[in-house]
Amino acid sequence: MKRSVPSSVELYRKILLFSGAFLFILALLGNKIGLSRGSGVGYGQMFVLFISSLMIFAAITGSKFVNIYKSFGTIILNTFILLALLEFTALITVKIIGIDNIGQIDIREQAQSQSIRDTGLMFPDQIYHPFVMWKSSQVDLPLMNVSRNSIRRTYWVPDHEGSRIITLGGSAMWGWMVPDSSTIPSYIQRELNNLPGLTASISNHAQNGWVSTQEITELMLLLRAGYNPDLVIFYNGANDVFASFENGRAGLIIGNANISRRLSSRENNDASIGGSGILTELLSKTNVYILINHFQIQNSTEAVPDTPLVAAAPDFDDSNFDVSGLANETAALYLENYRVVDALSREYGFDYYFFLQPLLCLKGIEYNQEELEILNSENPKLVAFVKLTYNAILTAREDYPNLVPVEGVFTGDGNTVFTDLCHINASGNETVACWIVDYIKSDSTGNTLDL
Repeated sequence: MKRSVPSSVELYRKILLFSGAFLFILALLGNKIGLSRGSGVGYGQMFVLFISSLMIFAAITGSKFVNIYKSFGTIILNTFILLALLEFTALITVKIIGIDNIGQIDIREQAQSQSIRDTGLMFPDQIYHPFVMWKSSQVDLPLMNVSRNSIRRTYWVPDHEGSRIITLGGSAMWGWMVPDSSTIPSYIQRELNNLPGLTASISNHAQNGWVSTQEITELMLLLRAGYNPDLVIFYNGANDVFASFENGRAGLIIGNANISRRLSSRENNDASIGGSGILTELLSKTNVYILINHFQIQNSTEAVPDTPLVAAAPDFDDSNFDVSGLANETAALYLENYRVVDALSREYGFDYYFFLQPLLCLKGIEYNQEELEILNSENPKLVAFVKLTYNAILTAREDYPNLVPVEGVFTGDGNTVFTDLCHINASGNETVACWIVDYIKSDSTGNTLDL
């Protein structure tokens, strides 16, 4: 004989079913009715969806729900116990092997360590800095030193300050993969020290990856802080071109798309299901993850993959994209930055030079085999875009007397000074530095340093 269900129990099941369904629909429509902060499914919505689903399930299963809940709870509890034992075992293993030998190391950090062992040099991490986006983190190596203020060490700076000279630029001026003593600012300082009657000190404010707008922003920050230079030497051009090539637009920084994605992802993580990144971050801190990652790296035989100097924006694959127009716009913005510096120089009383850095594809003389290999490894579209942009800049040179292309500096003696399209080795830096000092000495317009 079938046992009848008390009417009160049946009523509760109906209330539970309809309440769960109502909350479920409410959570799904949260965005449209203004109950969600983001455009995705937020944490609050997910919680309501889970609870409402549980209510519906309980209403449908009735008295069986208690037994199902107990069974499911037992499985979850046992799973957590097993995970805890696994994490504890991993912790013991980490301690036995030595945490200093494991850490949360990745392929890039492994390559950095190998680079230090091989050359004594490395590519420093970048840290956030207001207005200019990033600067180099502190480095303390025998051949490479970056201060807490992200200033690369300059050799041969005299004890007494004298005239103040600021150098600004990207990685080529900063000193990409050369010792402190072999950067362009260090060589310029050495040459100035040999000039009778002149005492000057150079501060290298260049940073890896900066475009000219970031350099000018740094100059304005220094001026605002009361640091008034006598001479500002810019050595740039390449990164402005690279940034436009990478973004498909002029006037943006290198890595702009990545920074934009990170900010958008962070905004979505605050209120959407994109917050799974938080779970990933938490898992990456577990001993199990550290141990697995360690053995993966230990057993990896793959080298760090070669990457192009600059990745092309998708626009360059469009046959209708106006490449020449982008080159002209890039040149126009670069020259506009020159005018900003010119206005600042009159207001604050300093001299300045915009030295347009040499590039391998604009060498102007016969290439040797090693240089040809470097050029052939680059994207032909980038090389063509570089030539278009530099030509647009140089076409307007007559209207910008302090814009000086560093040209004819490499004589074609067969020696390779370029390490890629825009970076040169220590020998090349010395040649460029001597060329710059000679130019300033011979500049007919004169300067306050009277070189």
